[in-house]
Amino acid sequence: GGKGGVPVDPATLSVFEKEKLCRGWVDRMWRNIGPRQDVPAPDVGTTPQMMGWMMDEYSKLVGQYTPGVITGKPLGGGGSLGRTEATGYGVIYTVREAMKHLKIDPSKSVAAIQGFGNVSQYASIGFIELLGGKVTCVSCWDRGDKCSYTFSHPEGVDPKYLQSITDQYGTIDKAKAHSAGYVLEEGDAWIAKEADVLIPAALEGQVTGESIKKIHSRVKIIAEGANGPTTPEADEVIKANEIFDIPDFLCNAGGVTCSYFEGVQNDMNFYWTKQEVLEKLDTKMTQAFNSVLEMSEKEKVYMRDAAYMVAIARVVKAMELRGWI
Repeated sequence: GGKGGVPVDPATLSVFEKEKLCRGWVDRMWRNIGPRQDVPAPDVGTTPQMMGWMMDEYSKLVGQYTPGVITGKPLGGGGSLGRTEATGYGVIYTVREAMKHLKIDPSKSVAAIQGFGNVSQYASIGFIELLGGKVTCVSCWDRGDKCSYTFSHPEGVDPKYLQSITDQYGTIDKAKAHSAGYVLEEGDAWIAKEADVLIPAALEGQVTGESIKKIHSRVKIIAEGANGPTTPEADEVIKANEIFDIPDFLCNAGGVTCSYFEGVQNDMNFYWTKQEVLEKLDTKMTQAFNSVLEMSEKEKVYMRDAAYMVAIARVVKAMELRGWI
């Protein structure tokens, strides 16, 4: 897989400009993408509608309806139920398995979450509804103030209420949050909260060698909901403190796994219920977690190293089966 994007703030574009940009990107990239070649998927700053425009443009260019060219599409336009929740819920499935391993009672656990975009919203909902735990805080980028804030509540945050006062770009309405009893703090306050689980689910490079020193002694698990949120320097501190780390390409794989499910459904032209999608996702995430944990214990290595070992072994096996090595 790979990562790429267009350097633009979608909040500065009109709907027409967004559509023109999406279709223009496909006009130039269509020969390099396809359901059996390279399948793009949504990430920061994108929406299902954007994926729908891209799919439509590709279909026009190749002369046939091709829903499998891209994932994260809107429902009714080739999208999959459960895709919206997939990454955040996937994070929670791996946290649940880590708690089993560490013998932590989920119903008595507390999480501090960085971010309040798609991943953070559903990770916070999942932590409360699926595990029975409490989320002490979330954070968000404020587009108006050009800085981030941490929102905490003495009784635990209500992510569904916060969703109702959050704009499409993840900025929480400060005035409404304050009137509902939320305390506003500086953006990196989340990392110092007394919690069992830290979930960095915003952007990369957020947990650094300096910021990791602020973590509370209660923290037992770091679940990387974002891509690359932890720097190598922070990794060394995590290891030294014997904190259980769930690496990003395991922890946040729920989204890409559900993208795979979306492609499968596109191929079959038959669509599963939301319950079926989430059950299949839970099974896949649990299997992936257990394979990495098994490697970690067998080779006595850090979970991130174990995840790379599992991934590389699978690639090597596939290469052997194809006669490449």
